[in-house]
Amino acid sequence: MKNILLILSFIISTVAVAQKHNIVNASIALRNAKKATGDEIGVLLSEAMQYIDEAFNTESTANDPKMWNYRAPIYLEIALKKPELDNLAIIKATDAHIKCLQKGKKDRIIVKKWTSKEDILAGLIQCGYKLFNVAIDRYNEGDYKTSLAYYDKIFEIVPYDEEDQLKRGNITKETILYNSFFSSNKIKDDVKSKELLQNLIDINFNEPAIYIHISDIYKRENNIEETIRYLSLGREMFEDDQSLINTEINLYIELGRTSELLKKLGEAIELDTENSLLYFNRGTIYDQEGQLENAEKDYLMAITLDPSSFGSNYNLGALFFNKAVELNNSANSTGDNKEYKLLKKESDVFFNKALPYLEASYSINSKDKNTLLSLKQLYYMKGNYKKSDEIKKLISEL
Repeated sequence: MKNILLILSFIISTVAVAQKHNIVNASIALRNAKKATGDEIGVLLSEAMQYIDEAFNTESTANDPKMWNYRAPIYLEIALKKPELDNLAIIKATDAHIKCLQKGKKDRIIVKKWTSKEDILAGLIQCGYKLFNVAIDRYNEGDYKTSLAYYDKIFEIVPYDEEDQLKRGNITKETILYNSFFSSNKIKDDVKSKELLQNLIDINFNEPAIYIHISDIYKRENNIEETIRYLSLGREMFEDDQSLINTEINLYIELGRTSELLKKLGEAIELDTENSLLYFNRGTIYDQEGQLENAEKDYLMAITLDPSSFGSNYNLGALFFNKAVELNNSANSTGDNKEYKLLKKESDVFFNKALPYLEASYSINSKDKNTLLSLKQLYYMKGNYKKSDEIKKLISEL
C-alpha cells in the first residue's frame, strides 16, 4: 500500500511540474514571437496560446499568479497581431490583465515579482483601445450584439485608468455609453437603450439628441406623458437647440395639440416680454403651421431682442427664401408672360429680403451647411456667380 501511495504521489508531482513547464514554455514562445517576423509570429503565438491554455485549464495552475502574468500579454499580443487565432483574444487579455492587478495578503500585486504594475496597466489600457476599435468595427459590420458586449467590457477597465489615458483618446464613460446606445438601438433592445440614455442624462452628457432618442422610445411604447417629459427636460437643458424644438413642435402637431403649445408660449411671453427664445419658439410653430405672417413677426421680434440669434436669423431667411423659390417655380411654370414677370418680380423681392438674414446667420455660424447651401443658391439666382462659387468651395471644405 505504501508503494502505491508513493507512486501516486510521484505521478501527481510529475503532472504539477509538467503544468509549471507549460507556463515556462508559454513565456518562451511569447518572447520568441515578439522577436519574430512574418508567418513565424503566428506559429509562435499559436504555440504560446496552446501552452498557456493548458495551464489555464488545469486545476493546479489555473489560479497560479505566474500563469495570469503570461496569459495577459500572450492574449494581448494575439489580439493586436493575430486576432484570427482567437476571436475572443481581447476579452481574454482584458480579464487576465485585471486578474494580474489583484492583490495578495500583504496588499501587494502578486505578479509584481515578474511584471511591474505600470506595465500591467499599460497593457490594460491597450486592451481598452483595442476593445473600443473592435466594437466600432463590429458595429460597422452589423454585428451589433458583439459590439455592445465589447463596449460593456471597457467599463471594467475604466476604474483602473488612474491617469486618464483612455480619456485622452476620447474613450470616456460618455462616449462608451453613447456608442453602446447605437448598438442596442440597432438590435431594438429598448430596455437597454433607455438604461444607457438615462445614464447619459444623469451625468449631463452634452448632446441634445439623447433626449430625442429616449422620447422616441417612449413614443413607440405609446407613453406620451414620458415622451413629452423627456423633450421638456431636453429643452430645459438645451433651450435653443433646433432639433429639440422641431421634435417637440412636430410631436404637438402630430398629437393635434399645437394650440395648446401656442397658448403656453403666449402666456410665457406675457410674463417675460424680453425673452427672444419664446418669440423664436412661437415663430417656429407658426412657420411649421404655414402661418407665415405670424412667424415673420415673431422672428423679427426675436432678432430685435437678440440680433446674434442664429436660429431666428436663419429661420426668417429660410422663410423668405422658400417663399421666393415657390414664386420662382410658379413663374417658370406659367405660360402667361405678364404673370411670369409679376411672379418673377415678387420672387426677387423675397430673395432680397432673405439675403441679409442668411448672411447674418452665416456670420454667426460660418460652418452651418444649410445656411451655406441656401446662400450658394441665392447668390446664383441673383447672378452673383463669384459669390456662389466661393460658398460652393466652403461647402466642399466642410
